[in-house]
Amino acid sequence: MRSFSERGGHQVRCSVTALLSFGLSAAAAAPGAPGRDSNVAVHVIEKKQFPDRGKQEIALYPTVVQVNGKYTQHLGTAISYTYHLHENFALQLLPQYNWYARESALSQELIDKTSQQPLAANSLLLFWGIQAGVEVAPIYGKFVFYQRHLVRFGLVLNGGIGLGSTRHQLKPSNASGPATYGDTGLKFLGSVGGGFRVQLGERFAIRLEIRDLVYTARVDRVNGCNADDLAAMAARIDQGQGVAGASVSSGCDVSSFDGIDPRTNYNRSNDVPLALGLVSSRSSDVRNTVGFYAGLALVF
Repeated sequence: MRSFSERGGHQVRCSVTALLSFGLSAAAAAPGAPGRDSNVAVHVIEKKQFPDRGKQEIALYPTVVQVNGKYTQHLGTAISYTYHLHENFALQLLPQYNWYARESALSQELIDKTSQQPLAANSLLLFWGIQAGVEVAPIYGKFVFYQRHLVRFGLVLNGGIGLGSTRHQLKPSNASGPATYGDTGLKFLGSVGGGFRVQLGERFAIRLEIRDLVYTARVDRVNGCNADDLAAMAARIDQGQGVAGASVSSGCDVSSFDGIDPRTNYNRSNDVPLALGLVSSRSSDVRNTVGFYAGLALVF
């Protein structure tokens, strides 16, 4: 009899607990239940609705803006191809073309007011570049937009290495004509960056990133011509002769300093002493071009 009472008491306690739990749940679910807090929501841990593993992604960045333009200004367009090996690790390829690459207003002011210009290494311009690298997403989550739309996002970190084509301004824009530029060759290019990737459904995503492009800025050739080549052309100019007959190395593009530009009527040989002065300065540095990348991606 005693054993039966203990078991019966246990059954009564379990039943009361179940009824209380059911009553509290029903009260919370009732629309007009007193004391209900409408701001309280149940958060459920769930798998990502749109997994990235095995997916490919192509992102277009219509306008890439340099944000640290002390001596240079860059505006360009980039495209990235990303292959997601895992949910938080991907391989990436990023070509970029800067359709606007000029010295900054500060550089022009130095030239106009003090007849000085920044060292060649400080004002080297990046014309185009291509990099291969990796991207990781260490943090991802979701938030509610306008209390109605669930938006998923991820913090992304990326890095890459590659090559970039550089050039340098030879003559600023003035009364004699527009600015002229000389090709300073291919340079080693690297980058580190990070930002946010916001998922818009299964097929689209928005990317907002900051990337720091790092490239070597040693100037020892202009249009493939070294100091000896440019000195030989300058000597012929001093003798009243054309640069076409100068004895130069095989990689020197003499035609870039020869003749009259039909679009501007500018005598290209005027750039020879400017290029010689640029190469003779022997400056070298590592340039950091920090850019803001905003783009739309297609995931497939």
